[in-house]
Amino acid sequence: MAGKYGIITIALLAAFVAAFVPLGSFQAQIVLSIAVFVVILWISEVLPLHVTSLLVAILLVTLAGLPVREVFSNYFDPVVMLLLGGFVLAFAMMKHGLDKYMAYKIMRRFSSRPRFILLGLILSTAFISMWISNTAAAAIMMPVAVAILVKNRMRPLKSRFGKAAVLGVAYGATIGGMGTVVGSTPNIIAAKYLSASGHFGFFEWFVRGFPFMLAMIVVGWIVLLVVFRPEKKFMRVDRMEHRLDRNRKTVLAIFFITVALWLTESIHGISNEIVAIVPIVLLYMTGMMKTEDFNNIDWNILILIGGGLALGYAIHAAGLDILFVSVLQGATLSSPLEVFLLLAILGVFLTAFVSNTTASVVYIPLVVALASSFGINPANTVVVAALGVSMDFIFHFGTPPSAIAYSTKYVRMKDMAKTGFVISLIGIFMLAIMATLW
Repeated sequence: MAGKYGIITIALLAAFVAAFVPLGSFQAQIVLSIAVFVVILWISEVLPLHVTSLLVAILLVTLAGLPVREVFSNYFDPVVMLLLGGFVLAFAMMKHGLDKYMAYKIMRRFSSRPRFILLGLILSTAFISMWISNTAAAAIMMPVAVAILVKNRMRPLKSRFGKAAVLGVAYGATIGGMGTVVGSTPNIIAAKYLSASGHFGFFEWFVRGFPFMLAMIVVGWIVLLVVFRPEKKFMRVDRMEHRLDRNRKTVLAIFFITVALWLTESIHGISNEIVAIVPIVLLYMTGMMKTEDFNNIDWNILILIGGGLALGYAIHAAGLDILFVSVLQGATLSSPLEVFLLLAILGVFLTAFVSNTTASVVYIPLVVALASSFGINPANTVVVAALGVSMDFIFHFGTPPSAIAYSTKYVRMKDMAKTGFVISLIGIFMLAIMATLW
């Protein structure tokens, strides 16, 4: 309890100091003060993230004098509806076991050789994570990986393949979220800001994020095989049968309808946010979801995003983004590759210490403000930032999938740091190079 109040006191003192930074506008100084205060609370998680996000609205209206309607409109921004549709679809998949069905269906395609079993675990987890939260994807696939390890008598901390398998699931969950705009919170936030200056939806993200996701799967697979060379040439894998019953067929049909509508937005002209309502309506019409299921949606994440968008609106309204850009315009970055490298490095560094959700809430609005000053396609610049904060492979506290892998006791912290650092380093350079080709 004393630690909580100590952090809040530090946040208040930092906010007080920030309020006196000469910015040429009293409102800009107050918004900066509020931003410093809430960012410290977000990073420290001394209060639940969604509580801090609601506090953002109170402070912006009462202290910064921003309009109530403008501030609160961010909490139900169209992008929040897009994420809500994704959450509901993901919950229906988990409720009816469609996620497990897909996982075992993919795993059956791989041989009994360890290197291909590892690839199957990564691919299965990544595919599931494209549509549901990376935490849920890891929670689904980790028992599959552990069951294979136990079947083949691979002991915790002793088995090299055991380390590769649990880390493969964790990294697959993190990487898979990069493939679609609904796969991870940073993607949603990036799409929100990009859609404000022109159309940017599911397809526009997919053509950038999906190829990078595939490349990172290959990188993660190879690094894990090199660092943790499997000790066996062949392994036994049980063929677990999961029947595609009526409920799973119904959810699967709704899933394909939704994805098809998202991918063909440029043809039918219906926005991604409106499409996101389709699975919600269809799932209730077909009886696949009940009212009580709606209460289990991750509302705290939706509120967190709303608070981040409200803070981003305030930074723009007060002109802080313009001031920030003017300070950094003197940076000697001579090529797009250097810009992308810098953005990726900063993103990876930031997400090593805080969650990718928190990192994106703080980092992406600043990159949006900088994008035009670099003279590069703003979409590519912001997508690089969003993918950068998603590359949290190094520490077990960086992302829930890594924590789940660590909890299996098959891997040590140093094992995670070693492979995570290599994958992050390769990912940074690969992201910068691919972004110059977009």
